[in-house]
Amino acid sequence: MSVARWHGVLAGAGLVGMAAAAALSAPAAGAAGLRGAPAAATLACRKAQGPFHVMGTRVIGKGGKAFIPYGITVPGLFHPRGYDAQRRRRDDMKIKVAADSWCANTVRLQISQNELVGPGAMKGFLGHIEHEVQTAESLRLVVVLNDQTETDPGNSPGPTQATLTFWQKLATRYHGDPQVIFDLFNEPRIKTGTVCGSTADWRAWQRGTGSFVGMRGLVKDVLADEGARPQNLLWVEGPCFAGTLSRVTSFPVISSPLAVYVFHHPTGGHNARQWDSDFGYLVNRDIAPVVDGEWTNYTPPQLNMPKSECWQDAPTAVPAYLSYLGRHGIGMTGYELAKGLLIESDNLADPTKIRADWTCSASPDKINNPLDEGAGSLIMNWYKRRNAAYPRRRATRG
Repeated sequence: MSVARWHGVLAGAGLVGMAAAAALSAPAAGAAGLRGAPAAATLACRKAQGPFHVMGTRVIGKGGKAFIPYGITVPGLFHPRGYDAQRRRRDDMKIKVAADSWCANTVRLQISQNELVGPGAMKGFLGHIEHEVQTAESLRLVVVLNDQTETDPGNSPGPTQATLTFWQKLATRYHGDPQVIFDLFNEPRIKTGTVCGSTADWRAWQRGTGSFVGMRGLVKDVLADEGARPQNLLWVEGPCFAGTLSRVTSFPVISSPLAVYVFHHPTGGHNARQWDSDFGYLVNRDIAPVVDGEWTNYTPPQLNMPKSECWQDAPTAVPAYLSYLGRHGIGMTGYELAKGLLIESDNLADPTKIRADWTCSASPDKINNPLDEGAGSLIMNWYKRRNAAYPRRRATRG
């Protein structure tokens, strides 16, 4: 999901002003805006160390330890001309709260391709990226750098020559940084027809078409940019807004021990059979590791939103989904610490909850007050259960 799509949902309900003020332009930490959890709430959460490589369906880090990402997406770097000192402070707070209160081991930074390498690119933008990476690494987080075009001029639905230039620049800077992962292109969405998912669409995703570079060529190019001994793990998102990996065995793009397949907001039925078909089979058949690179679940203010981002059966389906991911060793980065998505107040550690009145249907009550329910609490607790290092209690006498 992107803020552009989130804005589209809110616009129809006349809520753009409210959401922009709350979710996108909240005051900096320390002002009367976003807050973190009290210091006492800080957990001892496991951290992961690279360099990483793929072994079967697992990602292995330093010392042979398995790495499963439990993370939060922070999109402050992909708003055109919107990155300033206030947003930098807000992103810093989100990264810190993700590490402490959400028990994350990973943060995913969405970065505007245009602001880095496009016409009239923002002066000093690489320095802003470096700052957020440094902030995350100082907290011992794994950092996923994601190429984002959805708010750029033209809204490029697939990687182009500019994408290659983007990764040439970042590979030059971060080649060999063991904590940095390259997420090559956010939600590829090239459509040859009216609905994404045809054989032609999969072929275009794999090989490219017209001015678009195929994901197979993009992987090859980025690995070449890293030199003779590439070290950065690559995330490769599937087609159709990364909503499916169901046919990647017919249209493979990766054969590197540094690449992982990624999906977002799974579509279709909310059951193990559907999840097996969409992405789980890659693990079940020992083909490749996979990651849910972006997911949330929230009550929308209206009906014309992607169905994959609100599950009518969420009270039962969300716990089942998280359990499925856990059993298959599949990680996630949640989207995002904004009101109505993962949090329900200005406190970044105040997660949304799925209540008894949960519904994906528009109603007067939900239109007037839509930003109060979601899967944030379930995700936070899932991260804590799977990633928190709780110390053993000393035995007491008597």
